[in-house]
Amino acid sequence: MKKVLAGIAVILVLFVGALVALPYFFKDEIIAQIKTAANENLTAKLDFRDVSLSVFRHFPKLAVGLDGLTITGTGPFEGIKLIDCERLDVAVDLWSAIFGSEIVVKGFYLNSPKINVYVLPDGTANYDIAKPSAEEPETAAASSTPIRLERYAIRNGEVHYDDRSLPMRADLWDLNHEGSGEFTADIYDLVTRTDIEQLSVRYDGVQYLSKAKASWKATLNANMPEMKFTLKESDLQLNALKLALDGWFQMPNDTDYLMDLRFSTPQNEFKNFLSLLPGAYTQDFDGVQANGKVQFGGFARGRYNETTYPAFKIDLKVDNGSFKYPSLPLGVSGIFVDMSINSPSDHLNAMTVNIPRFALRVGTNPIEGRFFLKTPETNPTVDTKITGRLNLAELSKAFPMEGVQELAGLIEADIAAKASMQQIDAGKYDEVNMDGHFRIQNMTYRADGTPPVRINTLTTSFSPRYVDVPLFDARLGKSDLRASGRIDNVLAYFAPKKTMTGSFNLRSAYFDANEWLTEDETAAEPTPSANPETTEKVFDRWDFTLDGAIGKLIYDEYTLTDLVLKGNFTPNKMTFDNFGLRIGDSDLRGSGRLLNVWNYLFDNQTVYGALSLKSDYFDLNPFMTDEAPAAEEAPAESVLLVPENVDMTLDADFKRIRYTEHELRNLRGQIVVKDGIAALRDLTADVLGGQIALAGSYNTQQPAKPTFDVNLALQNMGFRDAYQSFVTFKTLAPIAQYMEGKFNTTLTMSGLLGKDMMPDFGTLNAAGFIETLNAAVNNFKPLADISQRLNLAYLSRLELQNTRNWFEIQNGRITLKPFTTQMRDVTMQIGGSHGLNSEMSYQILTKTPRKALEKTAAGSAANSGLRWISGEAAKFGVNVAQGEYINVRFDITGTLANPKVAFKILPSDGERTIQEEASSVAQNLAQQARDTLQTVVTQKVEEVKKQAEAAAEKAIDSAKQVVTQKVEEAKEKAVQEIGKAVGEEAGKKAEEILRTDEAKKKLEEWNPLKKRKN
Repeated sequence: MKKVLAGIAVILVLFVGALVALPYFFKDEIIAQIKTAANENLTAKLDFRDVSLSVFRHFPKLAVGLDGLTITGTGPFEGIKLIDCERLDVAVDLWSAIFGSEIVVKGFYLNSPKINVYVLPDGTANYDIAKPSAEEPETAAASSTPIRLERYAIRNGEVHYDDRSLPMRADLWDLNHEGSGEFTADIYDLVTRTDIEQLSVRYDGVQYLSKAKASWKATLNANMPEMKFTLKESDLQLNALKLALDGWFQMPNDTDYLMDLRFSTPQNEFKNFLSLLPGAYTQDFDGVQANGKVQFGGFARGRYNETTYPAFKIDLKVDNGSFKYPSLPLGVSGIFVDMSINSPSDHLNAMTVNIPRFALRVGTNPIEGRFFLKTPETNPTVDTKITGRLNLAELSKAFPMEGVQELAGLIEADIAAKASMQQIDAGKYDEVNMDGHFRIQNMTYRADGTPPVRINTLTTSFSPRYVDVPLFDARLGKSDLRASGRIDNVLAYFAPKKTMTGSFNLRSAYFDANEWLTEDETAAEPTPSANPETTEKVFDRWDFTLDGAIGKLIYDEYTLTDLVLKGNFTPNKMTFDNFGLRIGDSDLRGSGRLLNVWNYLFDNQTVYGALSLKSDYFDLNPFMTDEAPAAEEAPAESVLLVPENVDMTLDADFKRIRYTEHELRNLRGQIVVKDGIAALRDLTADVLGGQIALAGSYNTQQPAKPTFDVNLALQNMGFRDAYQSFVTFKTLAPIAQYMEGKFNTTLTMSGLLGKDMMPDFGTLNAAGFIETLNAAVNNFKPLADISQRLNLAYLSRLELQNTRNWFEIQNGRITLKPFTTQMRDVTMQIGGSHGLNSEMSYQILTKTPRKALEKTAAGSAANSGLRWISGEAAKFGVNVAQGEYINVRFDITGTLANPKVAFKILPSDGERTIQEEASSVAQNLAQQARDTLQTVVTQKVEEVKKQAEAAAEKAIDSAKQVVTQKVEEAKEKAVQEIGKAVGEEAGKKAEEILRTDEAKKKLEEWNPLKKRKN
């Protein structure tokens, strides 16, 4: 028996050990399978830091834990975390998972989750993350194992619900919620308990609850086939107020919500209702002395969708209420409210707001009035009267105001209005009763975290025609503000489709905007790409004429002076008759129009516009940011992005622009911004004693790979100035550091921009003309070597008189097509290429008359050049004595800093020697083609053609026809030999030549500088 028990014990130990070790052996596989399965079935991205499995944490239940669980949205919710949870725990009945016909989930727990729910205006929700799948055959569905959930809970949660289809926003902090029920049944009872430490609710721009404490115990009967939920039991408390809630709610389809809900207060003490007022529910609320009775109730019944509202009613009655806080010297008494908001049908136009009486006394000052509103949609009709005096210092002594350090001043009102919108629109002012005034005197407000506010005077008078504001004088922190104006149809505020009109004058000697710019704590949190961050409804029905001026405005690190703005402004059409400002020594003024601005700001729609900007002097340097350290790679966002939802045309006329240490003059042109592309149209300016012209585009539709494509023209530009001023020119033409004189160039460029907004030279493609104007290359070591070899001192300074040449940039290499120049008696042909690392491969072919070398022979030194040529020619088997000219080819390689010069003595003039030179080049070309096809096709073909053409140009007139014939034969031979090696590549090269010719023609025709002169 002992052996049997020992055997059982060993088996049990091994079994327990296997249960303990199993999660560790297969942990990586489990993590991978969970992530793969989730992301294959979700449109969102699921991730977590770690996973733990245990059979002992909730034995005999299998506990599965996911640490650092996140579910992040895609599409319009890109980057938005639906769930960011400290830990997700699932407890599964182990025996049901192994032996049962269904898997029983005993508990599903979210520990310290942060949940962000967004619903867009079109109803798209970020919680709808399940991928749609094709319907599976019934047999497959039947074979799957059902899962039954018994209990769920959220512990210490934070929930933000932002529904822009209503619009509504709810924020919950310190949420603890749990529920249980037979969730797999069609009809079951859901038993829930919810405790919220802070609850805020805003609906359609109105704040209904602000950081209220809430608890709710409820039992709901859930009819899942009909998606109907009926309250069987409900115990709801908000702060100190208990509410009875009864009825049902149903979601029969994706667009409609049906309801029959009723609420009331089983208590009728005024103190309990007082606790709902923002700021009223303080720590010492239990000690508040309060009297009075209250009746509060209502219902919502019917259908809700995009066009239909349920009927609803809210009744509130307060009879002789009063309260006094134990920590404050004064109280509020004589509170009477009789209010009924009644909407009896599915259209809001039938709604009435009836407040026949409201009254209260703060300290010694009474306030009373009435208000009635009907037909708010079609013809807002108001009958109201408000009279009273409010001493703000007494209010601060009667009602708790957290964070308020000082509150003082007097508010007086005596207003009566009885009018309809139709009467005002029709100009029937004799039928309108509107009279009275509203004043604020010496109001002071200081609170934690905000600048002090002092309103010296605000005077408002009411008449049948308009509301007049003759004077508003205030100090906002360090800023002063004065204004006056009027509103012509104030009742438009109550009509959802009417526009309020008016005019205002605004003046300020000094305004510090930085005092009112707070750091956005949620700036790091992404928000839906198609919508604004907040759902608070902003009043957007106005049409105002504005005349404003600010002497000095502080914004961020900038100081703006002499600001003026005149124009007419509606939310989606802003016309600037005139605007102007100064920033330091810079000035900017202009006019124009912007369309769809409100929809751009709040609905992410496209803004359209056309602005004309002018300036006598503008310094760009204050707006330039320091570059990131070279060792630190900047993110893609550091690229200046062209906004995709902007369609704007800017016409610029700037007399002087300062950029780094350079100054541009007479800058004119047009910039068109559209669909993520900024296009320049005939932008011209004077710079460095010359002129510059640009036309092209900058494209950031792919932010990680911004591209540019421009035509550029420089005219009468100094080589040294361009080398020292333009980084791109310095990189592409380093030889300019040795050059004097000026040049013209016309070129086309395209490629990618790096994250430093500089061209990625490895992707740069460019081609164009460069024309030298009285230019010279001086102090360049290879020229000194050539001068020494030929014993012609003047060759050390290469003069380039009005040459015009074609160049190309491809694959990081700059190629200068061969051109001919004359240096006194010496004819020189120059061509070749260099890389971005300054590695060179250039050729200089010189043709020098023998007489030029002999006529200055005054001794052995003077004749050294000829003796050197004769000696070197013999090494190549060339007899230079036969020809009238002596030909030498100098090959320049190495780098600019360390150049190397090689040479070859060519045969003197004559048919045979020219033919041999061309044939030799052709043979070398064919061999190289076999070795490196791409290099030969893109470079060597052109080289042999240009070398042959160069030889033809240098031939004497008497042999010109013969030489030309032989050169063409050499070219044909080279092409034939290359064709044997590269096949179709030769045809492609021919097409490239045709495209080059077409590009040349277009550049010849594009001349914005000439157009501007005309």
